[in-house]
Amino acid sequence: MFTLNAIEPRMILVFAGAALMFGGVLFTAFKANWGAHFKVRQRTDSASGLSVRANWPGLVMLAAAVVCFLGAAAV
Repeated sequence: MFTLNAIEPRMILVFAGAALMFGGVLFTAFKANWGAHFKVRQRTDSASGLSVRANWPGLVMLAAAVVCFLGAAAV
């Protein structure tokens, strides 16, 4: 029969970390590539979407993913 061993705290942390890692990478990529293209004003700086100030939510998501992975390794 099916057991509930697959739903243990370690796996929940791994899945949460994977989701945060995927979301953080996607957020940072979309912000860098398409963040300035939809604005009316033209920017002269081609790397304007690569600053830490513009990508802090994605970087926080990546840091939270690392914490989840370290927590899963410690459990």
